[in-house]
Amino acid sequence: MLESVLAIPFWIEFAGTITGALAGAIAGVRAQYDIFGTTVLACVTGLGGGIIRDILLQDYGIYAFQHPVLLLSCAIAGGLVFYFHKLADAFDWIMDFLDNLSVGLWAVVSVGKGLSAGLGVIPSIILGTITAVGGGISRDVLMAQRPVAFQAGTLYGTASLFGSTAFALMKQNDVLGDYAAITCVVLVMAIRYASEFFGWRTRPAQDYSDKVIVPVKKVAHVAARPVKKAVRNAVDKRIVSSPEPQMPHHEKAAHRIRLRAEAQARMAQSINTGAASAGSAASGKKAAQSTGEYAPHREPASETRTKPQTAASKPAKSES
Repeated sequence: MLESVLAIPFWIEFAGTITGALAGAIAGVRAQYDIFGTTVLACVTGLGGGIIRDILLQDYGIYAFQHPVLLLSCAIAGGLVFYFHKLADAFDWIMDFLDNLSVGLWAVVSVGKGLSAGLGVIPSIILGTITAVGGGISRDVLMAQRPVAFQAGTLYGTASLFGSTAFALMKQNDVLGDYAAITCVVLVMAIRYASEFFGWRTRPAQDYSDKVIVPVKKVAHVAARPVKKAVRNAVDKRIVSSPEPQMPHHEKAAHRIRLRAEAQARMAQSINTGAASAGSAASGKKAAQSTGEYAPHREPASETRTKPQTAASKPAKSES
């Protein structure tokens, strides 16, 4: 068992389990579940994070199954909340306190178990964060709701991340000794309450693509100016092949502009003509393919020659 490597007080695990079970049972009562559903939610919320942690650790068994008193405590907590939920509603601030306390307790317990299992600091931090919010996420999934830990709002998963990080670093460097766990639990609860009091909230995703694309376009436009100038000069040299006529210097610029405009007009006309002919040919080919017949090329009607009528082909005059 993992406790042989690092002695973790049972009361810490028990406190985290009970507080999570009470929060899950209250959610079940508010959703108007029956006693079975309320009890299941209490067990899932109280033990879900720890079960996920033990599955990830793999070699040390499921702690909740090795200590059946935890399962029994969650079931009793669910039954008490089901029959006395008015008291829970009256002391709503106590429920919030227990919820915040469970987040800190689960973060501390899971980081400690990760370090005792030989994991590094970063894997232990991840393990503590997953365990702290795993029970609440499992509860929301069973209730077909969006997980609260993933929604924009007050610091919930972020608080568990900060607490797990602080405890892992303090435990790794032997800071404050036995008081490191209590310090980190207080830190998590302080972050939770401060986020509600000062309005510290996470925000949904925001798109900053335009702020990145606009400067890139400007840089590309400036970088492309020399290339455009070189291409324009090459086109001018190619178009203006004949020597310039003898004219005053002030008329040469206007002459070059006129030549460039005429060349561009000719190029545009040739492009449009080619595109039109290609489009008509393609449409004719498509029509022939659709009918399954071969459509031979026909000359325009203006260019067809009419055959002269021969004597044999002329209609015979009726005799009077």
